[in-house]
Amino acid sequence: MRLDLAGKSFAGRSILGPLRLSVERGQRLAILGPSGVGKSTLLRILTGLDRDFQGRLDGGERLAAVFQEPTLLPWRRAVANVTLPTGCDDATARVLMAEVGLAGHEDKFPRQLSLAQQRRLSLARAFAASPDILLMDEPFASLDPDTAGRMIDLTAMLLDRSGAGLVLVTHDAAEPSRLGAVPVRLSGNPAILQTDEASQPPA
Repeated sequence: MRLDLAGKSFAGRSILGPLRLSVERGQRLAILGPSGVGKSTLLRILTGLDRDFQGRLDGGERLAAVFQEPTLLPWRRAVANVTLPTGCDDATARVLMAEVGLAGHEDKFPRQLSLAQQRRLSLARAFAASPDILLMDEPFASLDPDTAGRMIDLTAMLLDRSGAGLVLVTHDAAEPSRLGAVPVRLSGNPAILQTDEASQPPA
C-alpha cells in the first residue's frame, strides 16, 4: 500500500499537507500525534473510506480495520459479527473468539459485552478477514492500563502469527515499541509527517 498525498481539506481548511507513506505485508508503522491533528483522517484515506483528497493511493493488499468504536452489528450475535462481514466459517470464528478470550460469549449480543470484550470481538473480526495489512485507529484508548496492555500483547501475537502488516494511529508513545512498529509523528498545520521513516517502514 502506497499513499502519495498532495493534500486533504475540509470546508476549505487544509487538514493534511503533502506526505508519502508506504507499508507492505509484515511491516509495522505507528502514526503518533495530538488529538485533532488529522491522524484518523489519514487512516480513513488509507482504508479507502475517504476518497475526497488530492493525491494517489495504490495497492492491492487485503485490508482490515479496527476503530476506537467497535462498530459491531447490534442485532447480530457475537459469532455472526465475525462470520458475516468476513465470510469466514463458524468454526474459524469460534477459534478466533477463543483466542481473544471470548470463548463462551459466542451467542451474546454486543450490548451484553463490555467495551473491552467488544474490542476483542472487533479484533477477532479483523483477523478473520485474513488481512495483508491491519489498520488500527486508537483501538486501546479509554481502556484501563491492564486491559490495554493485554489487548496490545494479543494484537502483537496475532500479527506475529498471521504475518500481517500494521498501520496504527495512536497518541501513546509506548504502544509502537510494544507492537514492534516504527513510530512517525504527524504534526503541523496542515499536518505532515515529520520524519522520512514513513517511506521506510519496519522490515
